[in-house]
Amino acid sequence: MINKIRTYFKRELALSKVGSDLMKLALPIIAAHLLHTAYNLTDMIWVGELGSQAVAAVGTAGFFINLGWALASIITVGVNVKIAHSLGAKDHDAASRFTISGLWGIGLLSSIFTSVLLIWPDRFIAFFHMKDVAVNEMATSYLFISAFGGVLNFTNLLFISVFNAHGKTKTSLKASLVGTSLNILLDPLLIFGLDLGVDGAAYATIIGRSLSLLYFIYEFKRSSEIQFKGVWPHLDKLKALLKVGFPAAFQRISFTLIYIVMGRIIAEWGPAAIAVQKIGVQIEAFTFMVVGGLMQAVTITVGKHYGAKDMPEIPKVFRAAWQIAFVVGLVTTLMFVLIPETLFSIFVPEKESILMGKDYLYILAISQLFMCMEMISAAIFHGVGKTSVPAVVSVVFTSLRIPGAYLLGFFTFLSLNGVWWSITGTSILKGVVLYFILKRYFRKTI
Repeated sequence: MINKIRTYFKRELALSKVGSDLMKLALPIIAAHLLHTAYNLTDMIWVGELGSQAVAAVGTAGFFINLGWALASIITVGVNVKIAHSLGAKDHDAASRFTISGLWGIGLLSSIFTSVLLIWPDRFIAFFHMKDVAVNEMATSYLFISAFGGVLNFTNLLFISVFNAHGKTKTSLKASLVGTSLNILLDPLLIFGLDLGVDGAAYATIIGRSLSLLYFIYEFKRSSEIQFKGVWPHLDKLKALLKVGFPAAFQRISFTLIYIVMGRIIAEWGPAAIAVQKIGVQIEAFTFMVVGGLMQAVTITVGKHYGAKDMPEIPKVFRAAWQIAFVVGLVTTLMFVLIPETLFSIFVPEKESILMGKDYLYILAISQLFMCMEMISAAIFHGVGKTSVPAVVSVVFTSLRIPGAYLLGFFTFLSLNGVWWSITGTSILKGVVLYFILKRYFRKTI
C-alpha cells in the first residue's frame, strides 16, 4: 500500500514537472493568441458600432482570410514539427535547411493565394448569395484590401513556427504585441476618424502585421541559433515539410471550406445570423486560443522527445497537457452557460442578435471539453509526425456538419439552432474518437 502511494506521488510530481515545462513554453504562445483574440474582439466592437451589416461583411470576407491561414499550414506545421525533430536529434544543420526551405515554400504559396484574391474578390463574396447589396459591397472591398496583406501574414506565420520550434516563444509574443497594439490603436482612427468604415479595419491589420514582420526580421538577425542554410530551398527538406504539413493543412482547409458552406446555410436566416456566428466564433476563440497555444507547446515538446527517441515521455506530456486543458474547457463551459447574453451584448446592441447569440453559446457549451480533448490528442500525433490521423478524423466528422445543419435547420423545429447543434454534436464525436485512437497508439507503440 505504501509503495502504491509512493508511486502515485512520484508520478504526480513528474506530471507536475512536465506540466510546468509545458506552461513555460506555452504561456507566451497563449498570450500571443489571446492578444490576437483581444484584437479580433476589439475589431468586432469597433466594426459592431457600424451595425450588423458591417459585422456580416467582415465575417463573410473573414471566411476567405481564414482559408489563407489554413493554406499556410502546409508549410508552417511541417516547419514546426521537423525543426523540433531536428533539434531533439541535435541536428542543427537540418533545422537550418528546413528553415530556408520553409521560407521559399511560404513565399510561393502566399504569392499564389494573394493573386487569386486580388483578381476575383467579388466572385468569392458572391458565393454566399447575400441579398443585401451594401453587405456585398463592404465584404468585397474588405477582402480586396486584406488580400494585399497576404504575403505579410503568411511570412509572419512562418517566423512564428520557426521561433516557437526553437523554444523562443517569447519572441513570437513580442512580435505579436507590437503589431497588434498598433492595430488596436489604428482601428478607431481609420474606421471613424478617417471615415473609412470596414476598409479602415483592413488597413489597420496590414499596417500592424508589417510592424510584426519587421520585428521578426530584427530578432532573426540578432539570433545565432536560427539560421538559413544556404540561399536556395533544399528539395528533400521541402518534400519532408509538405509530407508532414499537407494532412494538417488539408484538415484546416477542409474545415474552412466547410465553414464557408455553413456560412451559406446560415445566410438563409439573414445578416443577423451571420453576425451571431462570427461573434460567437470570436467568443469561443478563448478556448481555442488558450488550448491552441498549449497544443503548439505539446507538439514542440513531443517532437523533441520523438527526435531524441525518448518515447516513454510522450504519454506523460499528454496527461499533463490534458489536466491543463480540462480546466480551461470547464471555465469556458461555465461562462457560456452562466453569462451568454452578457458576452454577446458587448459586441452588438440589437436584441435579436443577443438572443440568437445566447442560444449559440448554450449549445456550444456542451462541446467545449470535447474540443479540448481533440486538440490535445491531435497535438500528440502532430509531434510524432503522424498529422494524417487527426486530419482524417477531423475532416470526416466536420463534413457531417453540412448535412446535419441542412437537415436540422430546414426540416426540424430547431431552425437556426439546428445548425448550432450540428456543430456541437460533431465536436463531441471528434474528441471521443481521436482520444480512443490515441490510446490505441500508446498501447501499440510505447
